[in-house]
Amino acid sequence: MSHKKYILILCVSLILIAILATGCVSTPATTLPVTSELKKFSSTAEIEQYIRNSTAMEQQNGYVSNLVPTAGISTGVNVPQRADLEKGGIANPASALGGTVGYSQTNVQVAGVDEPDIVKNDDTYIYTISGSTLVIIDAYPAAGASVISKTDISDTPKDLFVIGDRLVLFTTGTGTPENSAQPASAEAAVGQVMPMPPIRYYTPVTHAIVYDISDRKNPKVMKDYTIDGDYIDARMIGSLVYMVTQEQIYLYANDHVVVPAVREGTMTVVQPDVWYFNNRESQYTFTTITSLDAMSGNEKDAQTYLLGSGNILYVSPNAMYVSYQKYPPVIYTVQGGKEIIPPQPAAVNGGLGSSGSAGVSTSVDTGSSSAKIAVPPAALPADFNSLTDAQRQSILNNLRNAEQDLIRRQEADQTTTVVHKIAIKDGTITYIAKGEVPGTLDNQFSMDEYNNNLRLATTSSIYTQSGQYTYNNVYVLDGTMTTIGSLTHIAEQESIYSTRFIGDRLYMVTFKRIDPFFVIDLSTPENPTILGKLKIPGYSDYLHPYDATHIIGIGKETTTNDWGGVSTSGIKLALFDVSDVSNPKQLDKVQIGDAGSDSAALTDHHAFLFDKAKNLLVIPVRAVSASQVTKGDYYNYQQQVWYGAYVFGLTPQTGFTLRGTVQHGTGDNGYYYYGSSTSDVKRSLYIDNVLYTMSAKQIKANSLDDINTTIATIPLPGTGDVYYPVPMGIK
Repeated sequence: MSHKKYILILCVSLILIAILATGCVSTPATTLPVTSELKKFSSTAEIEQYIRNSTAMEQQNGYVSNLVPTAGISTGVNVPQRADLEKGGIANPASALGGTVGYSQTNVQVAGVDEPDIVKNDDTYIYTISGSTLVIIDAYPAAGASVISKTDISDTPKDLFVIGDRLVLFTTGTGTPENSAQPASAEAAVGQVMPMPPIRYYTPVTHAIVYDISDRKNPKVMKDYTIDGDYIDARMIGSLVYMVTQEQIYLYANDHVVVPAVREGTMTVVQPDVWYFNNRESQYTFTTITSLDAMSGNEKDAQTYLLGSGNILYVSPNAMYVSYQKYPPVIYTVQGGKEIIPPQPAAVNGGLGSSGSAGVSTSVDTGSSSAKIAVPPAALPADFNSLTDAQRQSILNNLRNAEQDLIRRQEADQTTTVVHKIAIKDGTITYIAKGEVPGTLDNQFSMDEYNNNLRLATTSSIYTQSGQYTYNNVYVLDGTMTTIGSLTHIAEQESIYSTRFIGDRLYMVTFKRIDPFFVIDLSTPENPTILGKLKIPGYSDYLHPYDATHIIGIGKETTTNDWGGVSTSGIKLALFDVSDVSNPKQLDKVQIGDAGSDSAALTDHHAFLFDKAKNLLVIPVRAVSASQVTKGDYYNYQQQVWYGAYVFGLTPQTGFTLRGTVQHGTGDNGYYYYGSSTSDVKRSLYIDNVLYTMSAKQIKANSLDDINTTIATIPLPGTGDVYYPVPMGIK
């Protein structure tokens, strides 16, 4: 092979990778009809045929995402079926343990809809997962606090619920070979094209284990349900638990399709119906929703849906919304047995001007034909932040015009979000409708149900010849999941970092180089409107209501570096006043630590503890100090790290007032290089007037009257430091 031809092949490969990464592709020649009508499979043979037909349309274009089995579709898990399921009546939700002592509860998105977590508590006990052990602590009174129960868990524990004398633990593991799809034999594979060995001895399973904890020193298993698929998330309303599991469908030659089931031991207690839509997905999953009663331990219902792959879940008291991203398909045509790169959209007029690069078209000879491949340049020039307002607006206008041109020519492929609405009532699971909106969700707080409407905030990215064009949107869908209102192109060239829907308002933070805090009116669902915005340095990863006119934000502070870009600094707490919706203000802010500092509350709202009545705000902190420390006769250039929790008082009149800190550890090397420590505080809670902070190695109890006084330290079963790389300053 000549050097010139080698370079040519390398260039084509790089371009293909770029196309796959950006989604800038042509529309497929053949697609399945799109419909929102829900259908039910009558057999696993029908499931096979559906996937065969869907995959065949991809194969005829030379692009294969799933290989179809040629024989041997099973009719379900090979275990006995229970003839009469013990449905029973709906148990009344159990109240919390009796007593007058106040205690904190898990920070949840929707009132009345509990969310699972790694730790729960009542007015006396703390229940937590420590390594591979379920631990119960007699925590109050704090002076005599101690571990009273340790239960080893064979699979990987995820999180738990507690209600009265019941505890529900979720774990993940693998199914036994007899309950999993079997690999194809070597004889059956002869003459078939298999891109990889057809090995599927084990499949993921989720366990929902219901414990009777009436004797806290001796928890007893009431029920141990096994549900096929990976654990995604769960919610509890009253005593009814709704959990979502998901199993990717990988079909190799002669594999078996095994539909999900709910088992108790070797008995299948629920064989869910499998529902589908006549829509092609790039990757199919069996998504199963299972309900059970935590008090009785009885299973209630289960339904399986053939959907795309995703894991963002929003649940209201009446409905569950399951969402996933739908990517534009990548199709390559085949001519004469050779793969041909599809022609890309024609170049769009207009570039970035003198301050940036215009779109570039590169002609590549594939050996059988030539195709123009559009290689999008960087979205913004490096000096964008230092340009004048007019120059920046000119660049944004070019990108906006380029997008509109693609839309007019129906060549604007972009990722969309699919949302399925499923009613949940008294343990019964009923499908309602499906909706789809442009863009992607940031997290569960990007969705909210209000007055039977679903509101969503998304970020859209489109690749044009003038560069990547990013903006944000708000959509309102009615009860039938039909879009009735929208507000698009918000904060161009920025992405959503946090959102919070409160009543008929949306508070939203976007970020690229500066943090616009938006107040958006949703009182008229058909016409969302921006009421006001505030531009300040830094950004918020999580927003939490203080009261009707004040919002708390936690994120990172930012600074402008020597190259004109933006660098993240320490943890930032901010209090916003939104009483004047057209002119929101930042009343106060606090920075903790320097670059590299972090908090579990930035990525998990369960780590955020706030109680307005107690004037209490607790933030887990990993504070990194940039100051050099002298040791002996030399400087130690390794950054110093402090692990613990910061405890604040907070009012609009006084702002943030530091009440004290609880230290769990210090170190000058482990975190900076590896990103984790058993001293990292993950959660905090209170019982009566005692604050409990939890890291992997211990729980500390401190008086809320004097935060710096430690009443007790409870060691937890530890597994040693767990190190893993964490990119710093990257969202």
